[in-house]
Amino acid sequence: MAEMKPYWFIESPIDFEYKYYVLMAYLMKVKGSFGENGFEKNFKHLLTIKKDLESFVKNTELSQKSRAKMTEDENDNFYNILDRNLDSIGEIEEIAKNSISVIDKFIEENSHFYEKYNSLVDVESYCSKYNLWDQGFLVIRKKEERTMRIFNWFFSIVKIANKENVALLMTELLDPLCETTSDIKGIKKFLKGNIRDFSDQYDCILVADISNEIDMEIGTELSKEKSIDIIMTRFKH
Repeated sequence: MAEMKPYWFIESPIDFEYKYYVLMAYLMKVKGSFGENGFEKNFKHLLTIKKDLESFVKNTELSQKSRAKMTEDENDNFYNILDRNLDSIGEIEEIAKNSISVIDKFIEENSHFYEKYNSLVDVESYCSKYNLWDQGFLVIRKKEERTMRIFNWFFSIVKIANKENVALLMTELLDPLCETTSDIKGIKKFLKGNIRDFSDQYDCILVADISNEIDMEIGTELSKEKSIDIIMTRFKH
């Protein structure tokens, strides 16, 4: 299923009714994938569309996550289209707000699949009593896999489109690999033995368990996204 561009709602024609039908046609395609293998990819993209709309309503920008994935040409195209349609910014904002409401209603009407989507990955945190959510590790595991994937994460300031943004950077530990285990003590022992300056006090450990219903690749994507949402929420508070 073809995905909509992140900035689909600011492209011409800027027409409230037209954009409504564009979104409805996309939602019908998403709904058509429910019950099939791979539905989670379409649901994931739908939630990304919603985040982009919410970000635009809040600060006239797409979400940092989308902008980071866009090419330089795509970023330039977004700003060029926006500049050309500044006279219609009020209508664009109304389109964005209405689209969020439409998506929320769609999710509510299909809550069973939304719950199933959320159940595909379960993330649990193992943070120190200091609860410092500014750096740590994400451990991704699946029962059938012999080894786990481990990512180091921390916050940094990066420039995107000449604007400073708080970014969460993730880097995967590729060597050595850690054998899959359900023992958090074993995971901490591995990190202490292989990570320079690892600290139980300052490093927050997140463990994501992937459902047997999905493969490791999409499970890893969902694990990272779910973990990032948790980290950003805790960090802000």
